[in-house]
Amino acid sequence: MPRLVFTCEGCGLPFLADAILPHGEHRCTPCTAGLVPPELPDRDVAAAAENEVRAALATRWRFVTSAIAQPYLDRIARQVATRIEGGKEAPRVVLVEAAEHRALALPSGTLLISTGLLAFLEDEAELAFVLGHEIAHAASGEAAVRLVRLGFEATARERSASDGLCWSDAAVDLARLGYGRRRERDADACALLAMLDLEYEPLSACRYLQRLHLAIGRGDPAVAETAVAHPTPFDRMRRLERALCARVGPAIDVPRVNREVFRRALAPAMLTAGLVRLDLDAPQPLPWGVTALLAKKPGVLSAPLIAGAVLLLAAVAALLAWLAR
Repeated sequence: MPRLVFTCEGCGLPFLADAILPHGEHRCTPCTAGLVPPELPDRDVAAAAENEVRAALATRWRFVTSAIAQPYLDRIARQVATRIEGGKEAPRVVLVEAAEHRALALPSGTLLISTGLLAFLEDEAELAFVLGHEIAHAASGEAAVRLVRLGFEATARERSASDGLCWSDAAVDLARLGYGRRRERDADACALLAMLDLEYEPLSACRYLQRLHLAIGRGDPAVAETAVAHPTPFDRMRRLERALCARVGPAIDVPRVNREVFRRALAPAMLTAGLVRLDLDAPQPLPWGVTALLAKKPGVLSAPLIAGAVLLLAAVAALLAWLAR
């Protein structure tokens, strides 16, 4: 019998079960045992997790850049980030050469966006919505929490010699399974508010979701991961429309979509022939304790050790912050 995927009510992460669970028991084993990391992991732990993810994903995904598209994408990401609470000051967009729709926010604010997803968009307003959705995940700390949890759990389960693939598996699982329905809806709401603040046409987000709904309906394999990781496009579109109807505030005189600017920067030819291979930045040096923890052979790690290490690092960070006051 195939195992079923549920979303944990404690941490919001996906987990597997062998049967349908009774109402009120949708909690993963670590949450049931009380082994839940702090809501916001220690900065060094999150940075270590991102270093591992960057290195591992580079062996599975092809990262690329474009002389024309890159400055444009980074500029739109910066503008959107200023309208989202907790957004990074200078988020960086990294292109992934893939036909599948992929979007993933790393704890540092780096946004991984596939060329297939960009080719699916039709204007700058839609781009602002997609980037805003991912920026909201990073700003809330959800990306850090989930990468740390998924990465450590994947490492603990691995029994053979580690080649870093367990961390890329964690990132891929996060991109495929998402953050849970409630958090995905919250990210949509943040992205919509950012669009309104920047005076973009909010209905562009609905048009994007409508096309996504049609693509899923016809079985387009490029949108399969998006379909699993998020609520249905129809549900997302309905919630955005309700939010717009309930909005109280001045109307936008001339809402913009910037379709022509978008097409010049992200022309199909640019997304197929004008791309150059990109090597992500080398991992930053980390405190010895964190590096040693991540470098341990997976067979040696255990859930209590992982939980204890995360809590110990958080306690040390809190003590240093108190002494610095």
